[in-house]
Amino acid sequence: MAVTTGKARIPRAFVLVSVANFLSFLNIAFFFLLPLWVVQQGAGEAVAGRVNGVQGFAGLAALPFIGYLLDRFGRRRFLIAGIGVGALCSLAFVFIDRIGPSLYVLRAVQGIASTSAFTGAQTLAVLFAPPERRGEAIGWFGISTILTHSISPVIGEELIRRYGFDAMFGAGAVLGAIAFVMACFVPRPPDFVALGRSEVVNPGAARRAVATATFAMLCYGFGFGATQTFVPVLMERYSIGRVGFFFAAWSLTAVVARASLGSVSDRMGRRAVLLPAMSMMTLAVGSLAFVRTLPAIVVVGALFGVAHGMLYPTMNALVTDWSNPRNIGRTQSLFSGSYSLGISTCAFFFGMVVESYGYSAMFLTAMAITVVGLIAFVSGPGDLAVEAAAQTPSDAVRGAS
Repeated sequence: MAVTTGKARIPRAFVLVSVANFLSFLNIAFFFLLPLWVVQQGAGEAVAGRVNGVQGFAGLAALPFIGYLLDRFGRRRFLIAGIGVGALCSLAFVFIDRIGPSLYVLRAVQGIASTSAFTGAQTLAVLFAPPERRGEAIGWFGISTILTHSISPVIGEELIRRYGFDAMFGAGAVLGAIAFVMACFVPRPPDFVALGRSEVVNPGAARRAVATATFAMLCYGFGFGATQTFVPVLMERYSIGRVGFFFAAWSLTAVVARASLGSVSDRMGRRAVLLPAMSMMTLAVGSLAFVRTLPAIVVVGALFGVAHGMLYPTMNALVTDWSNPRNIGRTQSLFSGSYSLGISTCAFFFGMVVESYGYSAMFLTAMAITVVGLIAFVSGPGDLAVEAAAQTPSDAVRGAS
């Protein structure tokens, strides 16, 4: 069985990877609510930011090794191991009852596990995706991640209200265990197939294109991290309403955008999608400096969702277009790592900005950083012209499994 998307068929293995990633991220997305647990322990925004940031920084520290090992030893192993360790970490949170060294160690292990799982899944998705519809397929894979942003916070919030945080951690562990079983059935991926390039690729231009794209994603990671980490606490501090409404608006609009517009960049070019998406995310992040009512928060969440829904997969497709087929795992690690670095740095330091200067100053700072990323991206090389025709076996470049 395979899913059909117009000209190309998406194989069953792609669907299996996406479902395993979806279940794994249902577990990970429960921890969007961890800042609420930190606040419940009597700490403030700075500590909440550090607790979130440790996870990201640990994953980033391991990412260069993960990228190399993915190409050397295989993506399936990292997918399976990462999901399995992530499930065990969620279960271990049941036994954490205070903010201390054990919490930070557990978050670090969780960060390495989630980075391994997601990087492995993302690379497998690129390999299983039909080359001539890569932008659209990556968007569909991304839905398996972004959809969890609406489901887990809503369910997690209800579990916390009814049964406490331990119930949420336990539910995450169960979902992670199911994802682990599914990941074990993912087959060996095919060799990477590069689209036929209608121009000679200058290695310097390729490096510059990847560098400007990853730097832009680093900057937009600050906007994403500010939103993900501090909107829950903002809504709690100002008694705005249920956090789940914001995440639901965000993720549902992202899913709709990817489902309805996912093929646009394959037909019209990556920049035709990226520039409006980046501008929209900048606007959404800046708006959070001023909105303090539930309807306004939901509207901003929807705007943010459309922007994020198109930005991440399209930029990933652009980086893939320019990538050397022999190091696709390392390129994917660099791409996801740049975004994660922005998210983690923001989470780690922006809590202190909130405590010293307030939420408005923090979100405006995040918006300014995204503007820097937009300017840098505009200054970089344009789209790489590619042919969408099916490739012959000689076009394939053998890679690690």
